[in-house]
Order: sequence, then structure tokens, then C-alpha cells
Amino acid sequence: MYSAKQVAQYIINKCSVEERPVSNLKLQKLLYFVWIEYRKRADKKLFDDKIYAWQFGPVVPEVYYDYCAYGGMDIDRRYDNDEIGIRAEDKAVLDASLAGYLNCSVSRLVSMTHKRGKPWYQIYVEQGGVKQEIPFSLIEQMECQ
Repeated sequence: MYSAKQVAQYIINKCSVEERPVSNLKLQKLLYFVWIEYRKRADKKLFDDKIYAWQFGPVVPEVYYDYCAYGGMDIDRRYDNDEIGIRAEDKAVLDASLAGYLNCSVSRLVSMTHKRGKPWYQIYVEQGGVKQEIPFSLIEQMECQ
């Protein structure tokens, strides 16, 4: 298992190399969706950092605060892939997972997380859980079947 920060660094690098840099908002949505895809494909958690229901969707606060200085701008950072420490077989899963989401606009990704009945909606809207944790069990039940 990795940390969400490792996965975020990998995503930032991949997007930068492909000349499709991401904002912090899009990064948060990509973290959420790759967590789901990895769980479905590898049958284990990608990271164990908690995900919370914030106004614009699921957020991993530790990662959010690392990049919040960028505001809505693209994250202009590069990391050494060897230092990130993602195994080759997991890179393949992450790349395949990202392929389905990189072309989506950030507004589309936000809309996808805000659908009625989805984990974010249940916590943020139905339970009034502003900045409350979205349990992994709920994500697995609603998104990984």
C-alpha cells in the first residue's frame, strides 16, 4: 500500500509528462477515482489516507494542503519517479485507471462524484457531513461492485 501523497506525485508526474497538467481540484478527483479502480482491479486498497466530503467532492486533506498554494492553477511540479516508489505493476494499473479520467474536465469529474446516492452525496448532502470522512466501506459498497 502507498500513501496518497505518493499516488498524487505519480499522477502529477504522469500528467506533466503527457502535457496535461492538473489542478489541485482535478488531482483530488483523480485520487478518488484511481483509488476505486485500483481497488476493483487489484482487490486491495491503493492508500489508506482518509477521504473526506468537501464542497467540491471527495478530498484527501494531506494532499490538498500540499498543493493548495496553486489555487485553481495547474500544479507545476515534477518528481523523480524512482523516489516516489510506485512498483511497475502498480504503475500499469494506475495508468489504465487514469486513462479513463484524464480527458474529463474537472467539472465533469466533480459532477460524477456528486451524483445522488454516491458516497460523497450520502455523507455531504444526506447526512450534512461537511468535511466529514467518507468511510472506505461506503466507497467499496457503492463504487467497487
